[in-house]
Amino acid sequence: MQQPQIELINLDKPKMSIASALLSKKSEKKNQRKSRFSRFSRISKLSVHDLKTGLFYIRESWRSGMATTFLIMPFALNAGNNSGLNASIGLTSAFIGSFVNGLFSGSNHSIYVPNQMAALFNYNIIEQYGVEAVPWVTLMIGIIIYICGLFKWHHLIEFMPSYVIEGYFWGLGFLIINNYIDYGFGLSDLQSNRGVQVYEDRFEMYKSYFQRGNLQHLCATIGVFLFLYIGNKVHKPFPWVIVSTFIGIFIGQFYPNERCLRSVYGDVTLTFNWIETYGEIFQIDFKILYKLFQEAIPMALYIMTQNLICAKGAEILINVKCDYDQEIECVSVCNILSGLLGGIPCNAQQRLYVLNIKVKEVNRWSSILNSFSILIFYGLLGKYFMEIPLFIIGGQVLYSGYQCPTWSFYDRVLATRRYRTILKVVALATLSVYYGPIPASLIGSLYALLKFAETMSAAASEIVLKQGVQSVKLRHSMTRQQDGEDEQRVQVDVENDLLDDINTEYIIYRFNGSLNYINAKNHVEQIKRLPEIDTIVFSFRYVSVLDEQALDRLSVIMDNLLKSGRELYFTGLHEQMIEQMKFNQFFKDFIEIKSQNLKFLGK
Repeated sequence: MQQPQIELINLDKPKMSIASALLSKKSEKKNQRKSRFSRFSRISKLSVHDLKTGLFYIRESWRSGMATTFLIMPFALNAGNNSGLNASIGLTSAFIGSFVNGLFSGSNHSIYVPNQMAALFNYNIIEQYGVEAVPWVTLMIGIIIYICGLFKWHHLIEFMPSYVIEGYFWGLGFLIINNYIDYGFGLSDLQSNRGVQVYEDRFEMYKSYFQRGNLQHLCATIGVFLFLYIGNKVHKPFPWVIVSTFIGIFIGQFYPNERCLRSVYGDVTLTFNWIETYGEIFQIDFKILYKLFQEAIPMALYIMTQNLICAKGAEILINVKCDYDQEIECVSVCNILSGLLGGIPCNAQQRLYVLNIKVKEVNRWSSILNSFSILIFYGLLGKYFMEIPLFIIGGQVLYSGYQCPTWSFYDRVLATRRYRTILKVVALATLSVYYGPIPASLIGSLYALLKFAETMSAAASEIVLKQGVQSVKLRHSMTRQQDGEDEQRVQVDVENDLLDDINTEYIIYRFNGSLNYINAKNHVEQIKRLPEIDTIVFSFRYVSVLDEQALDRLSVIMDNLLKSGRELYFTGLHEQMIEQMKFNQFFKDFIEIKSQNLKFLGK
């Protein structure tokens, strides 16, 4: 007979009313219901799971999206114009970059624009292969960056010192101001040269500006800069850039002047053209594509490096970890789409005007709203925005250059009196101005690597003298060179490295930490200066890393010790270390012939 089931009531749990139970079930069903937005992986990645969160992110990021649009437009228009194409191509590429950045970005404070430094590169491609070749090169750049991302080389940027990043941003800020200072004088020499250098040097350029330019125009430019600077200090969340832009539109409509954006770039609009396979000069074949691929490789590495430096700079600025894998994916997809739609190479730049970008979700929405702002203000309403006077643009660009350095970094440096770091930043900034930001950053990274290698070259070791029942430490070395005055005579425990069947006096030389090609030379120098004792014990017990080049160096000195009549013992060995030693002929012979002189860990 089946027994009735008895329900056990938890007396400790308070009873729930019928209304509360119904509300609870309704809430559970609502939570289990899949959001329509979350079905799409990329939209879900924007953290939009319902209309409420979408409106929240729009409300939080519309000001930064619009402000960024007004700041990056001079760079985008100039990149398209100086490439030998037209300003509309730069505008279209900026729209594509901003939209892709919103979906794929792995960093806060990044915004995608056409690469300024690629303008001369694009111009040379057009001269050799025709206008139709530029989108193909852009497409190849995206593919090359994606392939490089598979090897995870981009994670090496994490080891770039902060002063190298700051040197890059100082140089970038100077170049931004230098390349657009003609706006301040009401001129446009550097924005309409179509890839050709106008002046032989900067001094000649500045002299020409003062002779031909309008000083009242320059004062107005400085006034716009001060308006943005003081406004940002008084109340940072307020979109002062947007205000200055609409003031410029008002002046352009009611007090028209020939010194405006239209006089520099003409009428612009968004133009999407599919990648073409032939033209007047360009004809697609394997030979041409192979040459274009060769041209694309250095520019792809250049863009990838600049992207990672900007991401690292944002990381230093706001102390938020960057997803470098996602960032590489973003720049590769951006250039692939830009190439397919007839655009030019794009890369990330640090946001030069930060309002409320605090988390990646806000950054993504700000970028998407940035792209829609480009579409609306310069695509649909371009006839109004192209009337903005040049002194408004010049003041905004001047403020962009000022925003490049991370000023909080210098507060920390000065507070800790690291004045040498400031000198390094100045040196790298100077190199950036004369040789370009990326080459200067690579030089700075090489310098940092060599300084790190110099630090790591310290031969960490212990030298112990075994005399009867006593063990006396002669030296504990953490420097590259030691002399007799540094000897210390203290009792030390070396039981694990003692030789059971040896009663005579002997030396124990302990390798500590990493044994590599960097510090092997200094180990050799210390071994040469060991006391004249017939028996030497080399302890590998505390070796964490063993380098084959270090073994090659040590084999020479140890072979000479054997030839001079010394007896050698190796202690603290393990099987993996033995296998690695056998790649060197000396150690292989020693292990086979003098196996009785080996002592393994735990024995």
